[in-house]
Amino acid sequence: MVRMYNVLVANLKYVFVDLIGDFLYWPIWWYTQGLWHMARFSYMQLEKMWYAQALGIWFKSMFTPMFGDRSILGRAISFGVRIVVLVWKSIWFILWSVLVAALFLVWILAPVAIVYMVVINIKK
Repeated sequence: MVRMYNVLVANLKYVFVDLIGDFLYWPIWWYTQGLWHMARFSYMQLEKMWYAQALGIWFKSMFTPMFGDRSILGRAISFGVRIVVLVWKSIWFILWSVLVAALFLVWILAPVAIVYMVVINIKK
C-alpha cells in the first residue's frame, strides 16, 4: 500500500508541478531568461561577424599604404582598394545585423503571434 501511494504521489507531482507548472512558467522564462539568452546570442553573432570581417583592422589601416608603397599613386590605389573592400565588408555586416535583428524580433513576437493564431482559430 505504501508503494502504491508513492507512485500515485510521484505521478500527481509530475502532472501538476512538472507539466502544468512548466507550461505556466514558460511565458515568464521566454521573456526573462530566454530573452536575455537571445540578446547575448545576438550580440555574440554580431561580435563574431565584426571579427570575421576584420572591420576594425580595415578601419585602422585605412590610410596605411599597401605593400609599403609610399608614393602618391601607391597611396591613392591603396586608399581606393581599401574603400571598395571596406564598403563590401560593411554591406555584409549590415545584412548580417539585419538578419540577427529580425531573428531577435521573431523571438519577441513569436509567442504573441502563436496566441493570436490560436484565439483566431478557436473562434472559427
